[in-house]
Amino acid sequence: MVQIQAKAVQNQTATMLEIGTNLLTQTAEQTRKLTDVEAQVLNQTSRIEIQLLENSLSTNKLEKQLLLQINELSKLHDRNSVLENKVLEIEAKHRSEVESIKLEKARLQQIVSRQTNTIESLEKQLHSASNNNSALQKQQLQLMDSVRTLVDLVTQGRGVMKKEDKIFRDCAEIYKSGIVISGVYFIHIKNITEPVKVFCDMETGGGGWTVFQRRENGSVEFQKTWREYKMGFGDPAGEHWLGNEAVHLLTNQASYSLRIELKDWEGNQKYSLYEQFQLGSERQLYRMVLKGYSGTAGQQSSLLLSGANFSTRDSDNDNCNCKCALVLTGGWWFDACGLSNLNGIYYTFGHNIRKLNGIKWHHFRGPSYSLRSTAMMIRPSDF
Repeated sequence: MVQIQAKAVQNQTATMLEIGTNLLTQTAEQTRKLTDVEAQVLNQTSRIEIQLLENSLSTNKLEKQLLLQINELSKLHDRNSVLENKVLEIEAKHRSEVESIKLEKARLQQIVSRQTNTIESLEKQLHSASNNNSALQKQQLQLMDSVRTLVDLVTQGRGVMKKEDKIFRDCAEIYKSGIVISGVYFIHIKNITEPVKVFCDMETGGGGWTVFQRRENGSVEFQKTWREYKMGFGDPAGEHWLGNEAVHLLTNQASYSLRIELKDWEGNQKYSLYEQFQLGSERQLYRMVLKGYSGTAGQQSSLLLSGANFSTRDSDNDNCNCKCALVLTGGWWFDACGLSNLNGIYYTFGHNIRKLNGIKWHHFRGPSYSLRSTAMMIRPSDF
């Protein structure tokens, strides 16, 4: 019985050992499989990590490329903004030029219209002058007949010719004598031995004006010395300066008014009128004294009413250390380089803008516009 139980135990033990062996075998097999799976997972993980690293590198590279492209786009945007601004500036400039051209065209049309009117007026005047010339020729023939008659009377002893030489001290006296045609005449100025040739304006503002300065075409150089301005220069029939000494003597023989005629390059004509005008002697540096301003060349006077000394390039008598006659050129009553200089450099049309040393009258066209023509003239205040 014992043997049978021992054999049964052995059998059970063998069975259990077999079962344990099988379990161990299965466990070993499962462990091997798990090891293989784990190795596969590790390999797969390594590949995934490598791929992620490669992707990360690619991503970094792409980010760098993207940043570079963003920078390039930013630069292109900046350049585009600059180009847009330039285009806007060019468009604005073009519009401004177009407007300027339109204004210039309108101005030229006005000038052409004025010139057409002037030509028509000149043609009428020419026609009138032709008629007047015919009348003058008839008068000349009549005068010649009268002279012949007088000569015959004198020859025959039946008449006596008397010649009365008339002496005029200014153009106002010539006008009052009945001579009312503008032109060059001789006047007699006290303390000047020889007759003085002057231009008489018998039309402007009622006539009787003795002209002592005229600019109209730049034919006479006005950059002169003190002595030249004292004695005078140019031709009274054209551009000239009568002379400070003559003007001084004229304005000290009676009370005189001063009229200044101004014309710009656009055809505008203005004037300044001073009720009283007197010029001091050379010892007084030909100091100008003025009273009573009126006119159309500005609401204010462009000459110093309180008076100013005359200056030239070789005789500086102004109130500025800069020597105005050298800076602004010409001879004038500069004071401190002041608001006017009608004896500056003559600039032609197109070159007359932004010229401080040109022919200027501040309250007419400003400090840097050089005028086309000027005339300064005097006549007795009680004319």
